[in-house]
Amino acid sequence: MKAKLTMQAMILSCGLAGLLLTGCAQHQSQARYEPAPAVTPAPAPAPAPAAKPESFGPSHSTFEENGVRWVRGSMAFPTGLRESSGLLLEKTVPAQVLAGQKFDYSYRVSNLTDHPIQMVIVNDRVSPNFSRAEAEPAATEVRDGVAVWQLGNLGPKESRTIRIKGASAEEGAVSTCGWATYRPLLCEDIKVVKANIQLVKKAPAEVVICDPIPMVLTVKNTGSSALTGVKISDPLPAGLTSEGKSSLSFEAGNLAPGESKEYKFNATAARPGEYVNRATVASAQGVSAEATATTRVREPVLAVACAAPEQRYMGRPFEVNFTVSSKGDAASAGTVLEVAVPAGLTAKSAAEGGKVSESKVVWELGSLGVDATRSLAATFVGPKAGNYTFTASAKGACAKPVSSSCQTRVVGVPAILLEKADDPDPVSTTGETTTYTVKITNQGTSDDNNVKMVVRIAPELVPVSATGNGSISGQTVTFPVVPRLAPKEAVTYKIVARGVKAGDGRTRFELTSDMLTSPVIAEESTHVY
Repeated sequence: MKAKLTMQAMILSCGLAGLLLTGCAQHQSQARYEPAPAVTPAPAPAPAPAAKPESFGPSHSTFEENGVRWVRGSMAFPTGLRESSGLLLEKTVPAQVLAGQKFDYSYRVSNLTDHPIQMVIVNDRVSPNFSRAEAEPAATEVRDGVAVWQLGNLGPKESRTIRIKGASAEEGAVSTCGWATYRPLLCEDIKVVKANIQLVKKAPAEVVICDPIPMVLTVKNTGSSALTGVKISDPLPAGLTSEGKSSLSFEAGNLAPGESKEYKFNATAARPGEYVNRATVASAQGVSAEATATTRVREPVLAVACAAPEQRYMGRPFEVNFTVSSKGDAASAGTVLEVAVPAGLTAKSAAEGGKVSESKVVWELGSLGVDATRSLAATFVGPKAGNYTFTASAKGACAKPVSSSCQTRVVGVPAILLEKADDPDPVSTTGETTTYTVKITNQGTSDDNNVKMVVRIAPELVPVSATGNGSISGQTVTFPVVPRLAPKEAVTYKIVARGVKAGDGRTRFELTSDMLTSPVIAEESTHVY
């Protein structure tokens, strides 16, 4: 079997002190008859042992891995001392390789500090007898045999590795030298903050005038800067007050970013309408904000009407009507109608759930909506004549009291009773007389006036005398007019007549008064023989 003659070449790795990774291995060559070994990739670089504090310049060590002997060198930049440098550059190369066969070598660059460093650049210069095939990562540029890697920034204690692959066709020594640079920077952050403030004002959109208006002011530091001397001003619009004040202010003091403070108060409206409330806030940093809240104040308004008959009679029940209406722009809650019972009258009943007592009639109507109307009625009776006034008062939980009145005249009813009789009956024509008795009684409840009695004696008799100042004229007896005949009062008249002609005599009684629209006519039959 034919053996293959291979030549092994040793790579010389050199660097410049302070800038280049230096150190050279001795040239040696040897001929061996053996099969060509497979290319072994360079092992991952490991940190070199820490140099002694007094050491300066590159350091070198050798080791074997998988039967391959390696050389590792390291150099600290820019001083050559690890203790006073920012970068450590380590290079691992094979001690020897076969001509014409690709091999690997690598750089490991490490940040020795606890801070980021910037603009890190690694340079690798190789002798012309080396043909570079590839690199990971790829070089930023290659010029005049120098490959440059611009790695940018390295974080604290961060390391990066560069792997280069290539070959040398000639026997001899390949020289590869590396160095690194970086730019040390002194950086300080200046925090830029922004002052900003926010004000929010909350108030109900609608309230009823008798209710307080709850208001809330919230101030918040929405910036990144602390705020000092924060003050809120809230001049209330005309018609609004809070505990008697028309303008409010709140000292919020200092606010950290994101911090907020809240202030609550109640306002009172003097009249209905729309109120636009604008509040402002400012701080010592010169920032300010404003907030606006609009509240519509509504007012329930009631109207009440009373309708009573013009005249009614004593002892007869009669009805009085009442109307309650909502005229405002808000419903009237807790609406109540109350009617006082006039002295001398008695309330008998009430429609629509009214409650009757000796002194008043009350309707509890609850909430009366806008433009709503309730019609109510109560029945009264009076034993005495007179003019009676009904006063109806309506009120609500928030509506102002209103009232209305109406009158009824209660009158009595005169009722005239006419009674007549003759005694004796019959009478003779021999001079015998009979006496007619007439009684007029007011059985009603009211006076009757101008009561007048006229009696016309039958032709069979002749009037002889009359009581009560009755005047006799022929067959007619006229009694004086009674100006006033009170209820239950009576007047009595007597007429004496003598029989003069046999027959059935009919004496006529005629009664008139102001109450009577036509005379009351009565006859008394007297038999004369």
